[in-house]
Amino acid sequence: LTTLELAQMIRHRRIPFASLDNDTKYDSPLGESTGAAVIFGASGGVMEAALRTATHVLGMEDAPLEWDGVRGTAPGVKVGEVPNLGTVAVASSIASAADLFNDPSESWRKHLMIEVMACKGGCIGGGGEPKSDDPDILVKRAKGIYAVDAGFEKRKSHENEDVKKLYDEWLEKPLSHHSHEQLHITYQPRGSPREALARFMDAVDNRDSETAAALLAPGGIWHMPEGESHGSDQVSAFIDRLAPNPLYRRRHRFTSSEGLEMVTPSGNHLRFNVELINSDGSSGRFGMIKSISAERIKPPAEAHH
Repeated sequence: LTTLELAQMIRHRRIPFASLDNDTKYDSPLGESTGAAVIFGASGGVMEAALRTATHVLGMEDAPLEWDGVRGTAPGVKVGEVPNLGTVAVASSIASAADLFNDPSESWRKHLMIEVMACKGGCIGGGGEPKSDDPDILVKRAKGIYAVDAGFEKRKSHENEDVKKLYDEWLEKPLSHHSHEQLHITYQPRGSPREALARFMDAVDNRDSETAAALLAPGGIWHMPEGESHGSDQVSAFIDRLAPNPLYRRRHRFTSSEGLEMVTPSGNHLRFNVELINSDGSSGRFGMIKSISAERIKPPAEAHH
């Protein structure tokens, strides 16, 4: 649901929005908010919210609450400095991110953290926002967001009571292994063996035999430590025999942001090899799966020791 669609719904239902009671209590856990949440809508807002909490955790009592160095709606890359620690970068638009990461000097590697927002100026410049011919509309929207932030009693994410409860009752603690599993995601280059593996194992975890079979080339082979299946019919039959996976709870997960190593729902660590084949019989990206094989490996911690 975009901002524009929400405004249209309110207008269509003839809701006197301006006269609504501001004291209304909303459902938990989305009822309580902080100023840090509001500024997510502007370029640099996610970074600033993160810095507010990070500097608190690090005991940096003199750190500013407002980080002007990462604010601004203009396209490009903004660089802010965290005293005695290093720099952070904020890319406003995908084009700006591409410029940053394609820099031959790889200067991006020196930053402690990088924020990338696809839309110029952040979400306030997104496709779902009301259209405007005002050339300064992004500046005005950002100004409004920061004004709302300034009016909050709580302006740091970790001060949110619902967030605290979430960690106490489910996520254990910030940076815990469980919270990392639940809150982080990895990405795969399109058409790569990693993406093909991710899509295939996602279908397996979802017990979607039809999708898994469709990803295989004719005569494709799925080699597993327990055996192997040849062709889409055998792969479909094997997946159909698997025990149900209620609510898609048990999943294969990549163990790092690169490579083809995954941990299975049962906790085994596997290193996969994926071979793709194109419709003309050549190998390469954007092809169907010719073969998937896996070998058991030691967990990273054990391998290190």
